[in-house]
Amino acid sequence: MKSTSFKSLILLFLLYFSFAHCYAQKNQSAGGHKKEALVQNPKNPFNKFIGEWTLKDDNWSQNWGGADEHIKIPHHHTICRQLNTDNSLLAVIDGVPPYGHIFWSYNPVKKEVDHLSSFGTTRAGVGKGTVNENGDVFLKISFADEAPGTYRLYSYKWVSADEYELKSVQYDANDKATGFFYGGTFVRIKSKK
Repeated sequence: MKSTSFKSLILLFLLYFSFAHCYAQKNQSAGGHKKEALVQNPKNPFNKFIGEWTLKDDNWSQNWGGADEHIKIPHHHTICRQLNTDNSLLAVIDGVPPYGHIFWSYNPVKKEVDHLSSFGTTRAGVGKGTVNENGDVFLKISFADEAPGTYRLYSYKWVSADEYELKSVQYDANDKATGFFYGGTFVRIKSKK
């Protein structure tokens, strides 16, 4: 019985994400990046993220094993929307592969952020965290395609109203940093008048 209920819950989540992804994509023009204006909602704890984003100067830093790398990722594009509640955010990353999405839901009773994400074919992430009064988000996330027992600590820290810094640092099962990380600074894409 529990197995059937769990499968039903997974199916509901998959249907929900399919709908949410279609909703976020439906307003794209044939060019792919022209969107309707997004209305921000000050009641939403993720309000600052609502909008369109790209990497500042195309810069990205990472270490997936070996040496630190500083690379360029041109044409990165993320669109963030509130769904149909004041406590939600869906980010759709559609500029360059691997395409993906991130869903955040804020629990106002527990003051927690729930995180679900999927990129490419195997990178599924699940985690929890917090959001502070400034809108900075801190998460602990485990990924299906990383070693069992490992997790990543994410920080999304605001530099200004139109710029935030993302950093992801991996830890092993003994809570020691592995040296694997990635991150970059994201800037809001200004709409032309």
